[in-house]
Amino acid sequence: MKWSEVPPKAKHYILYHTLTCPLLFTWYILPYYLLITGYTVIEVGFLFTAVEVLGTIATALIGRFFTKVDIRKGLIIMEFLGGLATFIYGFAKGYLAPLVILVGTLIEEVASIFYPLYQAYERLIYPRENLRDLLAWHLRLPELAIVLTYPIFGYIFGVLCPIPEFIRQSFFVFGLVWMTMVLYIAKFFPGIIPEKEVEHLTSTGDTFKWLKLYVIAHVIFMLAWSLAPTLSLVYYIIKVYNGNLLHVALVETAISSATILATYIVEKIPRESGYKALQAGTLLTLIGVVMIVLTPPFPLLLLAFYIVRLGDAIIFVFKRMWLFEVISAKQATLVPAYISSIVNVMSLMSNFISSILSYIDPRAPYVATLSLFTILVALYQKLKEYFRG
Repeated sequence: MKWSEVPPKAKHYILYHTLTCPLLFTWYILPYYLLITGYTVIEVGFLFTAVEVLGTIATALIGRFFTKVDIRKGLIIMEFLGGLATFIYGFAKGYLAPLVILVGTLIEEVASIFYPLYQAYERLIYPRENLRDLLAWHLRLPELAIVLTYPIFGYIFGVLCPIPEFIRQSFFVFGLVWMTMVLYIAKFFPGIIPEKEVEHLTSTGDTFKWLKLYVIAHVIFMLAWSLAPTLSLVYYIIKVYNGNLLHVALVETAISSATILATYIVEKIPRESGYKALQAGTLLTLIGVVMIVLTPPFPLLLLAFYIVRLGDAIIFVFKRMWLFEVISAKQATLVPAYISSIVNVMSLMSNFISSILSYIDPRAPYVATLSLFTILVALYQKLKEYFRG
């Protein structure tokens, strides 16, 4: 599918993600800032874990609430809170810094309970007959934005102005820009209330069976990566490679470049080969993680993360197709929210656990991730009947 063929609603949504992706660099700036200003990896992990505990239950409640309310309103709230949290981080200085970070991360955690609305909105605006191609564009343009902007951010924060004070001041700028996305959503996103959506679903056999299998696979997948979060990556780069935010930015650029390639690969894979694509993607991820654990020279580390994301992006497209085909429009907010709550409960202590693993050895979180991914290779074999059904 060419970009000119993408429906207007889907086009505006994809462009929204393209504009916001560069702002997500703050996810790396925050743990980096904390680590270089004297906090240990365990202290940072404990702080992030404490915040997650407070936000877990609310996710499922949000999903139920937005079955009867315009999803766009939830997205507006989420973007405003995300920008506000980032702006607040700019005040994190001196002995009040831990309290400021706690307040900011709590607001960000409140914003994160709206994340399932992303999947719900995609489920409702992406035509099912073009789902694979639209998901490819959904990945392609935002990742291109990262490729173009992250090296610049990395050079600015890692080489040109690496001092903590400059990094802290940047949160004000990122936060203000982030909050302007509220205007974009209000202008270009149509209002959608899931309960009022009517559609004709194509039967895929025992829907509950496939949904149950999806939940198991998704929980394992998310739990695997929750044991190697952003904090683990930043700490790994600092400790093993004596790196800075430029090194982190180069890793993320390699990751995004792989995603762009993957979007062209998935367009060539027919739906009936989806289970093979999921297996192949998981095997690629395993190979990449093994390379990370072996701590190769930095150029090969970039290749390792490239391979990891190549596999992850293939998994993303076919796993998202799988979910969207087994939930109805009316379930578009409810099911992703419940799944997100399950993931949150299962990975509630993951930040703290991963920080302890990092403290023991910066590679240890990736070893834990590796063990969980091995389970998924066998699990995806069970999907042969679904994708051919």
